[in-house]
Amino acid sequence: MKNLRSRMVQRVPGISWRDRKLEFLETRLATVESERVKLTQQLSAAREQGGSDRAEASAQVQRLTEELQAAEQLARSERLRRRAPSFEALLSAYAAQHSAALRHGNRGLSPMAQIPYKLRNYSLAQSHGVRTPQISGVWGAASEVSLRDVTADRIVLKGDGGHSAKGVFPLERVSDGWRSLDGTIRFTGDVPPPTVLGPLGKARVPFFAEEFLESPSGWAIPEDVKLYCAYGEVLQVYVMRSSSDGNMERENFSSRFFDAHGEPFGEIRRGLRYDTGIEAPSQLPELVEAARHLSRAVGLPFIRVDMYATRTGPVLGELTSVPSGGKQSYMQGHDQQMGQAWVDAAAALERDLMLGRPFGTLFGDAEYTWMYPEARNKANMHHPDNWTRRTARCAEWCAADHHGVGQAGTVGAS
Repeated sequence: MKNLRSRMVQRVPGISWRDRKLEFLETRLATVESERVKLTQQLSAAREQGGSDRAEASAQVQRLTEELQAAEQLARSERLRRRAPSFEALLSAYAAQHSAALRHGNRGLSPMAQIPYKLRNYSLAQSHGVRTPQISGVWGAASEVSLRDVTADRIVLKGDGGHSAKGVFPLERVSDGWRSLDGTIRFTGDVPPPTVLGPLGKARVPFFAEEFLESPSGWAIPEDVKLYCAYGEVLQVYVMRSSSDGNMERENFSSRFFDAHGEPFGEIRRGLRYDTGIEAPSQLPELVEAARHLSRAVGLPFIRVDMYATRTGPVLGELTSVPSGGKQSYMQGHDQQMGQAWVDAAAALERDLMLGRPFGTLFGDAEYTWMYPEARNKANMHHPDNWTRRTARCAEWCAADHHGVGQAGTVGAS
């Protein structure tokens, strides 16, 4: 039976669309059933005639019966995946929604379209009392970047857009200029070379130099703690660790997943390099609380809050609405638990909106710094300075005990 199931799995085309996969299985089921019925009739006729081919027909009927059972089991599993909320499917639809929001043009009307703007997210986090990296320089073009007035000895140079560490350069001061932390780039003076400005220029302006965050564990780059959140609930905590030399290439990173209480999940996501030596951050409670708060503030059913556990406490890295471009595949049980939590979060957000929560992202009541230059063209809705910044008291809609009391589901260990 096990071998038959394996053969059935191998016959399923290697494609990602579950509709086509289920269609294949349903077709195979009908074919196997038809063959089984035909052979059963032949077996009955052989038994009546007492022919010598009874044993062969009986063996074929048994084989097809077992194959039919295997096909039915696969199809049943696939139907279940279709019925149960799937994080993978929801994230794929979310990515399509994000693309549609960008096509509509007016980003001031879409909280999702505003998420990729890093400096805007820093201001948002500050307004809710979440610490962000200190900014030591902001430039409107790559050609304007100069580190002459930067006083820190270690910085991270990056753009307002970009993702997956592309166009991100951790730099440290040396006697005659600067070098990258992994030693692959070195330049004299204060103007970065084309090897830096070229990739940097592919990100969205403005470009900025921010504080280099020190890891409490002494690692070259602080561990990246990615908290997957559904409107106030943390679904999973994904900890990424760079190579020991500070190299920013993602293929050199190692990973481990935890729940919101620091209990490790297994290898729940395919295609990653796992390291069981990675422990849950010591500051996990503070990281979780900050992520929960910000996930309510953004006004979306799902958001990934990327944080760093530093020597001075939790610091926001960035907010991400569509991780990995919307393509993440998890083990089935975990995928469905996160999918259900996402659906619960959407219902909780809808309820809060009906109770009076203002639509979209809500800035808090703490002081914050706005780092964008004033927009010259007030009709340019791609410029964050032209977006409305709605403000609300944190206790109203963002705190754990806010009066909307909508609560999403949680994901447990599986």
